Amino acid sequence: MILDPSSSRALREPERIDTSFLREYFSKSADVLVHDLEGGDKEANQPVTIIYCEAVTDTKQLNQTALPGLTALFEEFPEPTVQNIERNRHLPLSLLPKDTLLRDLTAKVYSGSLIIYFQKQNAFFSLDIADPPARTPEEPTTEPSIKGPHDGFTEELTTNTGLLRKRLRTHSLCVEHFTAGRRGENKIGLFYIQDIINEGILQEIRTNLSKIDTDAIVGTSYIEGIVANKKNAFFPLSDYTGRPDFAVDALLKGKFAVIVDGIPMAILAPVSIITLFTSPEDENTSSYVVAMQKILRVFGLLISMLLPGFYVALTSFNLEQIPLPLLATISNSRHGLPFPVQMEAFIMLFLFEIFNEAGRRLPKTVGQTVTVVGGLIIGDSAIRAGITSPTIIVAVAISMVATYTLVNQSLTGTVSQFRLYILFVSSILGMFGFLVSVIGLVFYLAYLESYGVPYLSPLSPFHRNIVQAIINRPSGSSNQRPETFHPRDNTSKGE
Repeated sequence: MILDPSSSRALREPERIDTSFLREYFSKSADVLVHDLEGGDKEANQPVTIIYCEAVTDTKQLNQTALPGLTALFEEFPEPTVQNIERNRHLPLSLLPKDTLLRDLTAKVYSGSLIIYFQKQNAFFSLDIADPPARTPEEPTTEPSIKGPHDGFTEELTTNTGLLRKRLRTHSLCVEHFTAGRRGENKIGLFYIQDIINEGILQEIRTNLSKIDTDAIVGTSYIEGIVANKKNAFFPLSDYTGRPDFAVDALLKGKFAVIVDGIPMAILAPVSIITLFTSPEDENTSSYVVAMQKILRVFGLLISMLLPGFYVALTSFNLEQIPLPLLATISNSRHGLPFPVQMEAFIMLFLFEIFNEAGRRLPKTVGQTVTVVGGLIIGDSAIRAGITSPTIIVAVAISMVATYTLVNQSLTGTVSQFRLYILFVSSILGMFGFLVSVIGLVFYLAYLESYGVPYLSPLSPFHRNIVQAIINRPSGSSNQRPETFHPRDNTSKGE
């Protein structure tokens, strides 16, 4: 039994695959061409059928290399055997096995290979002349580079492999290929450094990738879920990047990278919440500047999640904790407003999220204008109309702006969810609810782990390399790798 890539049903291997069967099989694929040719001289009469997909096949190689090579083959062997064809010196042909012939033939055709069917020998051979649509490596728009390299991953797995090989010219950089997707037949590349990565982590990711069972992989969210191996985790348990230099830096720390053919992103794991604050540009910046930037990112995370809930808890239930001058200012700004502060906070957060989403969906030049101008106009109009107070707009605006300090966009979405969760609990229970929600969040983070790496590491459990995790030292300045990911080789000198 085999699985037809164009159908979800299991089909029996046909008793005989010939030209008429192939024409019927590919009849609904207009880009697949089936041509009959006559090989050899008139006496030998060697009929040949070629099958290829013109959308992903290099027709220049077909006309200039494949067909002349086929002619030369018949000139040397007028009545060739399967062994003669397989070992000929004109074309590098590969014999397709008979037990999985239809599946392999289909995959080869749609991958860009030329299939040559020798009718008298009843043998199928493939010749790789693929030329799928591709683009040159460009700087990823999500991770702009200032001082670092300006190349980035593309949709071609082979190109992405070359970008990593260019930076790591060592035999210890290993690449394993997996094929997943009943319909898509997607190629997946697993990259790791053999003498650095922990063996337990490597075995676990191999198991996860081998369990993939889907029609096709069309986006990063599915493969991120497979890599994370936790479907219900709110926080991202893997990182991503479109820059090869950042992927290489992760590999050297004991992580692995998963790249899917057709997706210009590398999924990196294992991770901890501290590593999610690392920017690809950190390696090209002074360590002292990076240390300050990481501290700002941590504060940005805390402010973006906690500030609205903390403000509502204070102004709704614990007014005695507010200094009198500030309390007088807040009280004066709230005079005559129709909504309680809890409702104001939810309304403002909802409006800011709408502006943020609109800015993402519109073109880049227009989206930024809509977000900024829309926020200013709506906020000012809401204050003038007496719908909301200036203080709640300031609190919500600071919370939203603090979100932009985060590097990982998946973490940004998680922060938005937990911001609403903390605000909701604080709106009901006040400061007690705020503390309960924060403690629950800390317990949840302590529960999470990525391939055996605690999510709060190196904070909990405490590691002595916590300073190294925060301060990004220049490459080669430290003799030790981070212990967070339990690398085989703790030294960073390649010994």
